[in-house]
Amino acid sequence: MYIEHYRLNKEPFSISPDPEFLWLSEKYAAAFETLKKGILNRDGCVLLTGDIGTGKTTLIKRLAQSGGVAAVFVAINDTGLTRLDFCNSLAVEFGLKRRFERREDFYTSFKNGLLGKFSAYHKVLVVIDEAQRLNPEIFKETLELSNMQLAGRKPLKVFFVGQLGINALLKQEEHRGVLKNIAVRCDLNPLTQKETGQYVDHRLKVAGRDAPLFTEDAVKEVHALSKGYPRLINIVCDHALLYGYGSGLNEIDGRVVRECSRDLTVALDLDVVPQTDALVFSGKETTRAPNPPAPVRSGRNWRPLLYIAAAAAVAGLAFFAMTR
Repeated sequence: MYIEHYRLNKEPFSISPDPEFLWLSEKYAAAFETLKKGILNRDGCVLLTGDIGTGKTTLIKRLAQSGGVAAVFVAINDTGLTRLDFCNSLAVEFGLKRRFERREDFYTSFKNGLLGKFSAYHKVLVVIDEAQRLNPEIFKETLELSNMQLAGRKPLKVFFVGQLGINALLKQEEHRGVLKNIAVRCDLNPLTQKETGQYVDHRLKVAGRDAPLFTEDAVKEVHALSKGYPRLINIVCDHALLYGYGSGLNEIDGRVVRECSRDLTVALDLDVVPQTDALVFSGKETTRAPNPPAPVRSGRNWRPLLYIAAAAAVAGLAFFAMTR
């Protein structure tokens, strides 16, 4: 809707993970290099943790684009998954095209599949998303996978991706074997205000715009609302652009962000970030001006329709965030 107005080639603030838009701050760049070296050069599992919305999936997808690496993604939705169920989930993702009744049969076919389809790759990643949902039996299965050898080498790397709670989970006695097998681990934290501005500018540039669009005051408001979580930055910025477009603006300032934030009540009240010792993102804790400024005026008469479209967009984004 606003792409042409702001001289963009594509939407800059979609919340769908897209490696093309990955911006590596100093700490994210360090995490990227550490994970990459761990994947290519060391045996054992890899662990990446961070709150919801810190950009874990986007970072992994960029890692999967590294030369000599193939990645298969497995999302864990059932905490009661059995070891055989897990093996059959892998069978589906690796395209084995059959269901197994015994784990032994799965491993025989699995090894043959790796030797055939993935023989050209230095490492094959099994990326387990929402790893904090794994039960002890599945953790044991991942150990067997990561220790599997083919032609004298270990071609398979198990990559755990989870929320911060997985750290405490792995310290439990029943999971000590997995903890000892983790060769590399990284934590992703929210962005600072300065990094938020750099992140916004980067995504706009990737989307085709070189000229500044968000003022320094606008970035300050975006950071206050999002607490530096990339996914929430995207939600706030996308809504601000929609609002600015409807008001005929060519620049987004702090007043615009504050004004449009009142339409983000649904998204701001979501528990997008878990209740941890870190900053919590919720409507009740969002910084707001005591006396919101008057709405930005324009000569257009279709602003009510814009609000309807904006509300629908926000509801969709909120639903997407809850289901990730």
